Amino acid sequence: MPIRPEHIVEALSQLGGEAHLDQLVPKVIELVPDHEAKNPAASVRARLQNYCAASPHYLDRGDLFESVHGLAKRAGVWRLKSDVLSPKDSDGILDPTEVEIEAQEGRAVLRVHLRRERSRKLINDFKASLTSFACEACGDDMEAIYGELGTGYIEAHHKVPVALIEEGETTRLADLAALCANCHRMIHRNGLMSVEALAAHLRARRPAFAIAAEPDSTEWRND
Repeated sequence: MPIRPEHIVEALSQLGGEAHLDQLVPKVIELVPDHEAKNPAASVRARLQNYCAASPHYLDRGDLFESVHGLAKRAGVWRLKSDVLSPKDSDGILDPTEVEIEAQEGRAVLRVHLRRERSRKLINDFKASLTSFACEACGDDMEAIYGELGTGYIEAHHKVPVALIEEGETTRLADLAALCANCHRMIHRNGLMSVEALAAHLRARRPAFAIAAEPDSTEWRND
C-alpha cells in the first residue's frame, strides 16, 4: 500500500495536529505497516509538499498541510491546515466562492475561500435510499430526540474527503455515511477519522448497563 495523504492527516491528528518529521514518519509507518515505500521519510515529505499550496511541488488536489516555520527554513515541522475538511453545508452545492466578513481587532477583513463543489442530487439520492435516519456512529435518531422537528434529519458524510477526490472521480452512495451533526463535526475535527473509529470510541465511553431492559409485558408475575 502506498503512503497516501490521508495517512499523514491521521498521523498528524493523533500527534495533536502538528509534528516534526522525526515524530511524523514513525507514526505514519505505525498506521501503514504494510506500506510499499522504499524510503518512508522521503514519501511522507513528498506527500506533504504535494498537498501544500505554498510548495512548488503542489499538485492542486487539496491544500491540507503547511510548514510551521515556512518552507525556506527547512525546519521539518508540519501541521494540518485549519478547517480544510470542514464544509459549512454538507447538504447541497456550495458556491465556488464564499465571502466572509469578519471583525478582527476592530478592522473589517474580507476573506474569499474557494470550496469544492458537492452534488445536491447525490446527497438527495443518498437520503432517499436510507431505511433509517439513525446516525451510523452514535445511533441517535433525531426524530426520537426532537419529535416531528427532527423527522428525516441526517447529514451525508463523504468517507473520502472531497478535498482528496481527484477531478473526474465519481462518488457512489456506498461512499457516503449517515451521521448526526455532532458526529459529523467530530470526524472532521479529527482529520480523517473513520466512522467505524468514532463508533468504537463512543462505545468505549458509554458505561455498560448492569441489567438489560426486559420486554414490556402485561402479565403479572408474583415471584
